[in-house]
Amino acid sequence: MSLILNLETSTKNCSVSIAENGICIISVEECFEQYSHSEKLHTFIRYATEISKIRLKDLKSVCVSKGPGSYTSLRIGVSAAKGLCSSLGIPLLSVDTLTVMSQKINIKSGFLIPMIHAKSDLFYTSLFNKSKKRLSSIFRKKIHDDFFTCLTKNEKVYFIGDIDLIDQKLFYNNRFFTKVYPSAIDMSFISYIKFCGSEFDDIEKFIPFYL
Repeated sequence: MSLILNLETSTKNCSVSIAENGICIISVEECFEQYSHSEKLHTFIRYATEISKIRLKDLKSVCVSKGPGSYTSLRIGVSAAKGLCSSLGIPLLSVDTLTVMSQKINIKSGFLIPMIHAKSDLFYTSLFNKSKKRLSSIFRKKIHDDFFTCLTKNEKVYFIGDIDLIDQKLFYNNRFFTKVYPSAIDMSFISYIKFCGSEFDDIEKFIPFYL
């Protein structure tokens, strides 16, 4: 039995889940107007363990979102994960925010483009196929960049993330937009696969991908 605590704090959504063998069994999350992770994260962790009746010492690992995302909120999540791993003597796992977001929707064809707003008209993004396989590295692009328009007009493209900041009139047909916040629920299977493959991070040296 592999019990993994997942922490997602890269955006205004403060999210905690506990998964058993890749399946989420409990989650606690709330999206705030302001970043409130310093007040809420440890409370959510306590709620999750109390409701599920899982003791912290039963955890096999902690997985944290490594960004891109807000500097302060990522730092809070990473500090909590490192502290728990060190005190419990368990390994640290991490997964990038865009991969987490790509798990939110399933598509039969086309591409997924998760987006995290950086500043102004700049977004951190990457390209995934229908099987959730990453086709490009994580990079920062302007919304008018060729990256967003070079895909063939006949292919369906699903934009997920900060869509309120996107002028959808700039795009062709077959472009779909879904507002998505990264969630610890969607880290469940990814963290389990990483755990089974012993893809652990160095607790002392680990640094998240800040905006």
